[in-house]
Amino acid sequence: MTPPITFVTCVESGPLESQVLRMVESLRRFGGAYADCPMWAVKPRLGPPVSRHTRKEFERLGVEYRHTNRTDPHGWYAYINKTRALILAEEQAASEFVGWLDADLLFAGEPSELTPGPTEDVAACSSDNSGGTTGPGDKCEPFWREACAAVGLDVEQLPWVTTEREGDRIRLYWNSGVFVFRRGTGLAAEHDRCTTRLLDVNLGSAVTGVFFTEQFGLSLAAAKLGLRRRQLPHSHNYEMGSAIHEQWYREEKLRSARIVHYHDCMWPAYWPTFLGCLHTTHPNVATWLEPRGPLKNEAPIAYRAVTKVLRKRRARGEERFKAACRYV
Repeated sequence: MTPPITFVTCVESGPLESQVLRMVESLRRFGGAYADCPMWAVKPRLGPPVSRHTRKEFERLGVEYRHTNRTDPHGWYAYINKTRALILAEEQAASEFVGWLDADLLFAGEPSELTPGPTEDVAACSSDNSGGTTGPGDKCEPFWREACAAVGLDVEQLPWVTTEREGDRIRLYWNSGVFVFRRGTGLAAEHDRCTTRLLDVNLGSAVTGVFFTEQFGLSLAAAKLGLRRRQLPHSHNYEMGSAIHEQWYREEKLRSARIVHYHDCMWPAYWPTFLGCLHTTHPNVATWLEPRGPLKNEAPIAYRAVTKVLRKRRARGEERFKAACRYV
């Protein structure tokens, strides 16, 4: 039986189109029991439409293309797109669960542990300790204490988890690239509130800046709501990237991976390395992927010009925010 999950991702004109199409096609081809789950691609904010080719591919792949309008003072922060898309899904999807999927994911097998059990509300992976805290004395502890206070939590309300990559015992902190939650828990709206609150009070991490604000917000929201949780194994969110490959790549981990969070590995510079790793660990996936070549921006020239203008405008907003930000 198809698991009762509606998957959600965001799409905008430009590189995200290519990434989303490749992610969905890998799900349909290699996702096993999850291959036929409903899939929503949400265009979250002002910008050029996705191309005609993308819309045709959405039809072929059974992707429901939806829109939502972001109206907030933090238009520069792209990751709020995620929370707004999830609010739409939690309100309107017909399934028992909603699952978020970042665009830079590759399904390499059936992710059999994705669905929360009868006594669980959310399943997510503490894949690494990029910005987490091991407790008092950790360089990130002051930020987490202030972040918790900003959203009405005591830091001691955060349970402890162990990261998959380093084996660190840290306060609750998930990678938000892949997670599944029960509809009706209110997680999407609380995730949005916590993320927005950290931005509203101009709070940033002295270690990671504001890049992970939305990711921090997910863990804070789950703790505030007291959700029953289960940690997904590393095989369900195995991260690769040019910046971490030399230190953290493990062939045996990629071999067992069902969802690969590849970050920049499918762009031209790192494509040969990534493809070589897949040929060794997932030859069937590599054989399917290789003829498609590295990712590229296939948006029409006119759309790219509009996106460039919007990107510059949003960059100015980000610069203003960072100038006023308090880094703890």
